Amino acid sequence: MSWTCIAQEGSANYNFETFEEGQPVGWSVDGESVFIPFQDFENFKEGKSAFRLEMPETDKANPMFVITKILPAYKGKKLVLSGYIKTEGDDFQMTPIIRVDPTIDFVSLPENVKGTTDWKKYELTVELKPEQTQQIVVGTYMLGKGTIWLDDFKVTIDGKDIATAEIFKFPAAEDNAFDKGSQVVFPSLDATQIDNLALLGRVWGFLKYHHPAIAQGKYNWDYELFRFLPQYVKVTSSKQRDALLLQWIEQLGMVKLCDTCTETSKEAVLKPNLNWMDTYKLSDELKHKIAYIYANRVQGEQYYVSSGHYQYAVFANELSYEQMEIPDAGFRLVSLYRLWNIMQYYMPYRDITDRNWEEVLAAHIQSFINAEDRLAYELATVQLIADINDTHADLWQGGDALAQHRGEHYAPFRVEFIENQLVVTDIYNPELLKDIQIERGDRVTHINQRSINQILDSISPFHPASNRSAQLRDISLFNILRTNENQVQLVYLDKNNKEKKAVIPMFPKSELKSYGWFKSLDGEPSYRFLNEEIGYVTLGNIQDSDAQKIKETFRNTKGIVIDIRNYPTAFMPFALGSYFVDQPTPFVKFTSVNYNNPGEFLFMDPIVIEPDGKPYQGKVVVLVDERTQSSAEYTAMAFRAGRNVTVIGSQTAGADGNVSQVVLPGGLGTFISGLGVYYPNGEPTQRIGIIPDIEVKRTIKGVREQRDELLEKAIELIKK
Repeated sequence: MSWTCIAQEGSANYNFETFEEGQPVGWSVDGESVFIPFQDFENFKEGKSAFRLEMPETDKANPMFVITKILPAYKGKKLVLSGYIKTEGDDFQMTPIIRVDPTIDFVSLPENVKGTTDWKKYELTVELKPEQTQQIVVGTYMLGKGTIWLDDFKVTIDGKDIATAEIFKFPAAEDNAFDKGSQVVFPSLDATQIDNLALLGRVWGFLKYHHPAIAQGKYNWDYELFRFLPQYVKVTSSKQRDALLLQWIEQLGMVKLCDTCTETSKEAVLKPNLNWMDTYKLSDELKHKIAYIYANRVQGEQYYVSSGHYQYAVFANELSYEQMEIPDAGFRLVSLYRLWNIMQYYMPYRDITDRNWEEVLAAHIQSFINAEDRLAYELATVQLIADINDTHADLWQGGDALAQHRGEHYAPFRVEFIENQLVVTDIYNPELLKDIQIERGDRVTHINQRSINQILDSISPFHPASNRSAQLRDISLFNILRTNENQVQLVYLDKNNKEKKAVIPMFPKSELKSYGWFKSLDGEPSYRFLNEEIGYVTLGNIQDSDAQKIKETFRNTKGIVIDIRNYPTAFMPFALGSYFVDQPTPFVKFTSVNYNNPGEFLFMDPIVIEPDGKPYQGKVVVLVDERTQSSAEYTAMAFRAGRNVTVIGSQTAGADGNVSQVVLPGGLGTFISGLGVYYPNGEPTQRIGIIPDIEVKRTIKGVREQRDELLEKAIELIKK
């Protein structure tokens, strides 16, 4: 099933003694801000030198730095990373990390090390799952301005130095026959051939997740597709097609009877669908073969998929083929097949997509096969991702051609959709507008002679999202005022409803004081008094240690406003949620896939918040809007379980729960929501989001007056 070889660590350089051009050999340094690497011969822990990294400036939008080393999957049970670290800088934070890809595990210190510290040894431990691991990343994450020294790092596996460790490999990983290309040539496709390819995609995916031989890692299933396709695209009848598919399946070998395989539970929220065998009118012999494999399918985790934390799927051993700048048609078809089948068997929300997921595969075949340049391939991929209707899903990795197509220049002001209009909500750089009179509250109606509605109609299909609120959020903040030109023509209405025209200069993002969903709160406290009676908490910069301080500080107040119009920087559902309940209270339940029956999703037991001491007696008002996403939505659900909590605001992003990473040929990558998230009574949250108890939306008038209307309403509710 697997074999091993000894890892070669010739340039391991864990002691930071070997440098080239100022950087330690075998390590990478990444960050958007300015950083200066040194080999420090004066301040070190052992040997003759240490690695010193100075960060005199930080990029406000992307303030993080990373120093990392990538390791292969090793045999063993436990990996330990240790090393000596020293820091300097008032605003500086850091933590060593171990990351096991793809999204199998991530380990860091419980809290970041802050400020100036002397040499200290740090140690992290992670449990290994070599059968599921693509790579292991060790190193250090850093945030803010300052200096860090690293020295005398060590990595051990089961107590032995990593230099003696064995690399874990499956037979499938040794198949390199098509590393340079699939060699598949497609004819011009008619409707029948497209249907045949859609059927092949279903059979390929079904076998991938059900046949024991593939589950055991005996086959590189991508490359087996390339071996099969040349003869398959030549079939001229359904009889010939089915006979060829049957022959292909039989070549995989006998499938033994399964003693533990069971029928799909009647309680399943989602059930596997094999109705496609009738839709494609398969021969009785082929249907029987597929039905037999299903009845005797592989049980548990397997080569291409395994269970991550809380049961969401981890798609291990999927290759991204990063070396392929423009994947050929065969690899592009793999991209479509892979993502469609992951959705079909491991996505908890395949039943609530706008487009019937059963129809999506055939609908995209032509665009993937015909995508002969990089941009066309990325556009085809992002359109497929958009059909998932999941705000977690986008072209998060490898979308350079799409990004360049959209443009590298941005406006020096912020626009957002408010009251169904594109409204200026902030001026990033007033000095760059010179004599142009544009203010907060002005409404943009046209960009380069195109109405906003025309622009939305043309670009919305390329912007994945769970709901329209999240889609408009991302379009307005990141793409609608974006170009490769140095200027755009704008038509807008001012506060007097007078139409104005202006030529707006556009700039690289690095020249702007812009920000993403919300402003960075670095250096600001996460909690404060709004007045003597009301406390305010933002989760946008909260630390684990703040929870207890918040409870003590606000215990005797009349009310607390908790702002989750951001992304929590610490996990607060239980740390703070326990303060608002007076008895054990369920607040959420998940659905997860049955790994013994791909496509079947079952409810797990509800998760309960336990009260922590004396519960808070005042009112709690939670603020949410379209910026409230994923962990933020989960936190809002937890707080809502409190006995005197009111959620106000507007529809959230509708993408809750842990995510599963998906890599695609050409170095592309996305995520999908990996767990189904529901209220204890079974009401869904995906796409719907957290529905506020009281709807409060920003208004154009409020933007002009620079008022926080949600905060004002929260204060009003507490004072009643």
